[in-house]
Amino acid sequence: MVQREFLLRVIDTLEQLNIPYAITGAWAVSAYGIPRTTHDLDVIVRMQRSDVHLLAAAYPPPYYADEEMMHNALTHGSVFNIIDPTTGLKVDFWPLRDDAYAREQFSRRRQVEIAGRNVWVLAPEDVILSKLLWYKLSPSDKQWADIQAVWEARDEHFDANYLENWAVRLSVADLLEKAKES
Repeated sequence: MVQREFLLRVIDTLEQLNIPYAITGAWAVSAYGIPRTTHDLDVIVRMQRSDVHLLAAAYPPPYYADEEMMHNALTHGSVFNIIDPTTGLKVDFWPLRDDAYAREQFSRRRQVEIAGRNVWVLAPEDVILSKLLWYKLSPSDKQWADIQAVWEARDEHFDANYLENWAVRLSVADLLEKAKES
């Protein structure tokens, strides 16, 4: 409950600052697949340098929101975070990468209802692709379960051709086939 409230507060801030975002990771899996308990809050953001000060200022102490870390993340394509020290909750922000897949993935995000609110979430095909990429880097049962949960929950709008085409381009087609068979 507290985690969801923190996530929605962060989303409110991003929307007020006109920073485009997409929820990814475990919360995206929960939006399409089987809800699971997680401490991970992951958000992809399309930020400009001019947004950094505004975002950091929206989370004054006692929050941890380091402007320098945000600038470095934008420069180097790394993650930055905002931490609520009273709860220990953390949101990881992933600046939108400048590559064909990242741009396509972000353009396909969808509005999904979470806690009675419409929020931007990666499309289910992209949640699967992201999880396959993470699994390829560091195999884990949790990643595999997430892949299978979203695959099993697909609906009539699910674009299997898109998924298969990008799986080939991202060199995870073998893992996708394995997931489809399990």
